[in-house]
Amino acid sequence: MQKLVLDIEESRYTLLLQFLRTLDYVNIVQVAPSQTTNASQKSASNPGSQLELLQQALQQQSKPAFQDVLDPLTWQKQQRDEWS
Repeated sequence: MQKLVLDIEESRYTLLLQFLRTLDYVNIVQVAPSQTTNASQKSASNPGSQLELLQQALQQQSKPAFQDVLDPLTWQKQQRDEWS
């Protein structure tokens, strides 16, 4: 399971929380403010390294297969026939 930590403006917090509770695949765990402060201080202390990590992640992503297709009909037929 993946975990995600969000810093949300107080004015928008309740609306987002209501939306997230409607999703059956989301588990919401609220933590004490002291625990979240440590995480936000760590992220704020190294903004350059976060930017570098994001750039590396974007560069490592490859193009989806459909963007490299020259003839879509031939590619679709090959994909369909692959499983028959």
